[in-house]
Amino acid sequence: MNKIKLQLYTKADCPLCDEAKESLQSLAAEVPLQIEEIDITANLELFIKYKELIPVLELEGKRLFVHRIHVKVLKRKLMWQRWRRWFIDRGTGSKK
Repeated sequence: MNKIKLQLYTKADCPLCDEAKESLQSLAAEVPLQIEEIDITANLELFIKYKELIPVLELEGKRLFVHRIHVKVLKRKLMWQRWRRWFIDRGTGSKK
């Protein structure tokens, strides 16, 4: 199964961001994840958009969490995403 790609909008010296990273690292031991960390201070547009919300976790452009990641809820969302991908891939494969 391919890894699920998540985007984590963050910045340095952010305790909530550090907490989110730790949660995602522990979850990555259970679920195949690829986490793209995006530093909002490297882009003025991102900084303006996310400065009051970080950390922000997104999946395929959809915002999942701001400020804190709720691991149990995230696990359910990821399980749903894996099932959805499997179902779509299976449906696509049967049409060949």
